[in-house]
Amino acid sequence: MKKIILFLIVLSLTITFVQAGSTYNTPQIEVTLQSQSPDPVEPGQLVTVKFKIENAGKESAIDHIVKIVPSFPFSLYGDTAEKNIGKLRASSTGADAEIVEYVLKVDPAAIEGEAEIELMIKISEESWISFTDDEFLIDIQTHDAILDIVSVKSTPDPIPPGAEAEVQVLVKNLADSLLKDIKFYLDLSSSTMPFAPYQSSSERRISQLESDFQNTLSFRLKADPSAAPGLYKIPLNLTYNDEKGNAYHIQDLLALSIGEKPKLKVYIKKSTDYQDNVPAKVTVEIANAGTMDVKFLELQLLPSEDYQLLSTTDYFYLGDVDSDDTESEELDIFINKRLDTLNLPVLLKYYDANNQNYQQQVNLELPLYSSSQLKRFGLMEQSKALLYLGIILVAVGIFLYYRKKKKNNNNNK
Repeated sequence: MKKIILFLIVLSLTITFVQAGSTYNTPQIEVTLQSQSPDPVEPGQLVTVKFKIENAGKESAIDHIVKIVPSFPFSLYGDTAEKNIGKLRASSTGADAEIVEYVLKVDPAAIEGEAEIELMIKISEESWISFTDDEFLIDIQTHDAILDIVSVKSTPDPIPPGAEAEVQVLVKNLADSLLKDIKFYLDLSSSTMPFAPYQSSSERRISQLESDFQNTLSFRLKADPSAAPGLYKIPLNLTYNDEKGNAYHIQDLLALSIGEKPKLKVYIKKSTDYQDNVPAKVTVEIANAGTMDVKFLELQLLPSEDYQLLSTTDYFYLGDVDSDDTESEELDIFINKRLDTLNLPVLLKYYDANNQNYQQQVNLELPLYSSSQLKRFGLMEQSKALLYLGIILVAVGIFLYYRKKKKNNNNNK
């Protein structure tokens, strides 16, 4: 009985000694995520991750295999999951540690935040150690166009010189998280800037904006009365913070147009005749009654059953018409029908100072009269005075010629 007890005591001591020696001679492996590049990484991008593998114990007896186990939103990119790092030397820490590198692809649908990656190390022929439980976290953030300027709208558009306008800027949070402390500032300080804040400041704030939400900021501006027509670019400074307190600063430009829609007045200035079934020269005049100059003005006489065009063309190029100026064109037509009013449809094509093109169709009306009405209104004398005078002069000339001839014949007898 004593032998058995002693044997058990010796056996127990032996086992304890072997276990203690085994623990002392076993490698003590530690793994840390050394870096990720870029940090943070954006959805859809590649990220390089480096792991540092240290051995604080004795040299390992086998070759170790490191294996990465990617899951959504990560996938392995152009690399193998398993890498043989060989035996780990004793006390291989710090600068002597092994570095293992992987390239991963971040899914475009990844949400903003920290995502876990799993790493496994083979420590024996049949055993692996898994490193998880929030040990290796990859930071994912959407940096580009987190806060997007969706549209800029001014009312009116374009803005006439000296006029007030409301400018609305629509912004959207494209990030996957809340954005806060958003500040918009329009820089109108330049001496060449023809806009100034009107009854408000040039700064607007949004306390916070949820992911995928939109907000509209309104600015009231007034254009300089002496401002030249054109497109003006206003510097915009935009600052905001994300949920982690990271600050962002974006500089952009808002484009606003100064000008107004041209005001062209088209009318018949005069006509050589106001009767039907006669040829007439009709003068069409176009007046620029607006503050904007007009460029590349074209006039086209449209077809109608009421008249026949006697000119060689129905198209006329008038060119530029400055503000408070006029241009005119003479149309040769033959009035076909007996009408009270002749309609002359004309088409105008032109550009404003901002190169915006316009088309304008106008029906011009020319009243027609009978002979008695023309006489009563005094229009016949205006339209046919020269003709009648010529006829009278010819008749008088003929009369005098024959009278003199007759007198000469009598004298000869």
